[in-house]
Amino acid sequence: MNNFCWLLLAVLGISVVLQPAGATDEPNDMIINKTDKSLTLIDEAGRTVTVSLPVKRIISGDYRQMEALLAIGAKDMIVGVDSNFHHQMPYFGLKDLPEIGKHAAELNYEQLALLHADIIMLPLWQGSKAKEITENMPNATVVVLGLSSRDTLIPELQIMGQLLGKESEADKLIKWIKKYDGIVEERTKDLKPQDTPTFFYEYMSDLNTKWSAISPSDPSAGRAAEGCGGRNVASDLKLNMTTGEVGAEWVLAQNPDFIFLDFMGGDRSGPEKTKEDVKTELMKIIEERSTEGFSNFTAVKDNHIYVVNRDFVSGPRWVIGHVYIAKWLHPDIFEDLSPDEMNKEYLKEFQGIELEGTWVYPPQ
Repeated sequence: MNNFCWLLLAVLGISVVLQPAGATDEPNDMIINKTDKSLTLIDEAGRTVTVSLPVKRIISGDYRQMEALLAIGAKDMIVGVDSNFHHQMPYFGLKDLPEIGKHAAELNYEQLALLHADIIMLPLWQGSKAKEITENMPNATVVVLGLSSRDTLIPELQIMGQLLGKESEADKLIKWIKKYDGIVEERTKDLKPQDTPTFFYEYMSDLNTKWSAISPSDPSAGRAAEGCGGRNVASDLKLNMTTGEVGAEWVLAQNPDFIFLDFMGGDRSGPEKTKEDVKTELMKIIEERSTEGFSNFTAVKDNHIYVVNRDFVSGPRWVIGHVYIAKWLHPDIFEDLSPDEMNKEYLKEFQGIELEGTWVYPPQ
């Protein structure tokens, strides 16, 4: 853009946001304006927020944000974490960082003040607390960005890249995610209805929320399962939220071809768990529900029942769960992809670690 164009835009009062060199060229509707000293954005809660630059100190109010922050190299900027982070993701280190509460609840403002954070990040479902925290922490800017959902992760990574001076790191992660997402969508887009098996995706199977359906609009597992060449039997349900208990009889009436069980707690699958560990947990669930007709399901009879750890349906690794589900549904058209190798690649490339474990069962 030449100098005359810049002058004309300035006279008209129009702000232009330039993408940094090497960044993705797609527009980001969440960014309103950026200068050398500030970035103004619309966060997930619809709030217009101006953040002073540079940002040097971050508090993460929800453990799900942490994986993306670490993946773009923000480790040394994080000064406080959700208490669940130390339980759910100890393998990422940072064990000595102070905890600011569970999912940003019951905050200790005296402790928060001692951390001198530039920004305090909240997940969307805690967005209603933004006003309270802002009033109690006037020297910090509260930003509602979950960094976990398939639909918002990429624009939010772009925002964090610009806020933290990590544009190239964020862009590298975005390209990795889009590469695998694109493969799945391309190979399943022309499947005929008769070639798309049905599935039931259960929410929090390991935390005793039996028969809780996940709708396609669920921002984590629901969206990760979409576009994989299957049909969610909960698609037409009128749920109060994106999940809801439906009962064994309803699921049996649908008799899905596949069943996916969501392991959220992190104690039954994930790092340091063997295949036998996770298989044992799956067999327990099947046995515990035998009186509810679980063994009569077509999916169980055909051995089409699978465990998926929540790490693989939210945050940067949602795309790994996406590939797993697609490959379970259509092993013939995804036989060349190894989601297990994708996980190893991601952990080494973006987290700098090599980690053994079992996040899904059966693994591929």
